[in-house]
Amino acid sequence: MHHQIIDYSIRDIIDYRELSWPESEEFLFLTKVPDKYEPFSVNPTYYCFGMITQGNLEIEIDKQYYKLSPNSLMIYRPGQVFKVISVSEDTKCALVLFTRKFIDELNENIFSVQSHSFLSHGIKTVIELIDNDRDKILGTFKEIFALLQHLSKPHWELIARNLTSALVYETDTLLRDYIGSAKVAVNKENELFIRFKNLVANHFKESRQLAFYASKLCVSTNYLYVLVKKISGHYPTQLISNQVISEAKYQICQTAGNFSEIAYLLNFSDPFAFSKFFKKHTGYSPSQFRKQAATMELIEEFDM
Repeated sequence: MHHQIIDYSIRDIIDYRELSWPESEEFLFLTKVPDKYEPFSVNPTYYCFGMITQGNLEIEIDKQYYKLSPNSLMIYRPGQVFKVISVSEDTKCALVLFTRKFIDELNENIFSVQSHSFLSHGIKTVIELIDNDRDKILGTFKEIFALLQHLSKPHWELIARNLTSALVYETDTLLRDYIGSAKVAVNKENELFIRFKNLVANHFKESRQLAFYASKLCVSTNYLYVLVKKISGHYPTQLISNQVISEAKYQICQTAGNFSEIAYLLNFSDPFAFSKFFKKHTGYSPSQFRKQAATMELIEEFDM
C-alpha cells in the first residue's frame, strides 16, 4: 500500500509502540526492541544510534536494506527515511534516541564544538565494528543506561543531557578510525540532495514549484536545479512530477475516488488541469489509465 512519508517524533514512537516513558519527549533509550513497530516509512525528527545485543533486526534507511549483526553500529538522522522491516522475538538492544534540541540545551556539545561527527549526514548509516570496539561501545552504553535508570527526578533532564553528550563523544572518538578524516568532510551536495528528496516525499501534494523546496533548503532555485541535475541526472521538476504521478496512479487504481477528488487531493486547480498533467506524463487520461489498469495491471512506480 502506498503511503506518504511522515515526520515522526519520539512522542510518536512512544504512543505507537505503547511504551511507558514519562520522562521526556526529546530523549529515549531502549534495551529491548518493541515487538510492535510502525509498518510504514517515517522521516525521523530525532537522531538514533546503537546496536542490537540479542536477536535480529532488519531495517531500511533511505531505501537501503540492512540486516544488523551483533557488530553493526546503526546511525540514522533527521531527514533520513527509516522503516523497520522485521524484528525477531525478544530482540535486545542498546539504542539511544534524542533530538538536537535536547543536546543543544547544553552550552557546549558536539554540535557546537565540532563541525562534523558520526551524526553528520554523509557518514555511513551502518558501521561494522571489530569485536574489541563493539565491546567498548556496549560497555559505555551499559554504564550510562545504568545511571539513567537511577537518576533523581529534580535534575533528571540535565544529567541525562550530559550523559547523552558523553556517550556521543565517546562513540565519535572510537569511530574516527572507521570514518577516516577524508570521509568526515561530508559531501554537502549529497546531503542537500537527500534533504530535497525527503522534502518532496513530504510536500509534493502541497507544492510542485521548485522555489518552494529551494526556500525550505535555504538555497537559490538555480543552485538547487543544477545540484539535483548533477547528482541524479534528472531535472528536479521531473522528480517532483514523478512523485505526483506515482500517487495519482495509486489513487486512480487502488481507490474509488473520482477524478475531481483526486485532483483536489493533489492540489490541482480543477480536474481538467489534473487530466492534462497526467496525460502529459503517462500518455493516458486518468479514465483510460483506470480502465486499462483494471485489466492489464498498468501500474508503474517512479523511483525518486
